[in-house]
Amino acid sequence: MKLTQKKCETHDTCTLTYSSEERPDFKPGQFFMIEFLREQKIPKRSYSVSSSPTRKGILELTVKQMPEGWISKLLNEAEPGEEFMLDGPWGHFVFDETKMKQIVLIGAGSGIAPFRCFCQYIIDKKLDTKITFVYSNKTEEDIICKDDILEFAKQINGLDLTLTLSREQKDGYQVGRVDDALIKKIISKQAGADAFYFICGPPTMVADTEKLLLENGIVKDKIKTEKYG
Repeated sequence: MKLTQKKCETHDTCTLTYSSEERPDFKPGQFFMIEFLREQKIPKRSYSVSSSPTRKGILELTVKQMPEGWISKLLNEAEPGEEFMLDGPWGHFVFDETKMKQIVLIGAGSGIAPFRCFCQYIIDKKLDTKITFVYSNKTEEDIICKDDILEFAKQINGLDLTLTLSREQKDGYQVGRVDDALIKKIISKQAGADAFYFICGPPTMVADTEKLLLENGIVKDKIKTEKYG
């Protein structure tokens, strides 16, 4: 697929749009392995698709440049026009509209990627899915796809959005990380037994949040996790 557009979301994150008439179909939440086609041998990396499968002919990846991340740096420096090999789709972190009428999305940092896909999909398919969306970042400047998220809150009836900041106090944001008090609040709003819970972000955040959900009575079969290391 050819890189056709690059949008900087934050100081260290870009959304990259790849285009091809032969783009394979995929389910919301799945990921692709991406490979450079340069003479230099560059390892493949996997990234969740951040655009909906309903957007024909394109596939978007939202890539956060990691401090020691050689590949993420190369991807964010790539220029439109370059061609890449994408292998997939893969993964079971999937939103299934037929059985998931209530979902809770809990993300941090670049864990926003599959949730952006979910929301686009729900809008495009005009689904009546009830969504609780909690997204945690260090500061307001670190919020990836902020404009998209605020637009989702306007377009999706029944979307309950909470944005949290762990290193900053600002109006309109909850202070702190995802903790036991916030989990209890989410469950009380959601008729907990019926909702499916998706957690995506750094490994420690995902593990800690899953533990809190289990301790608060959510059964493991209702929890799906994706860890970005």
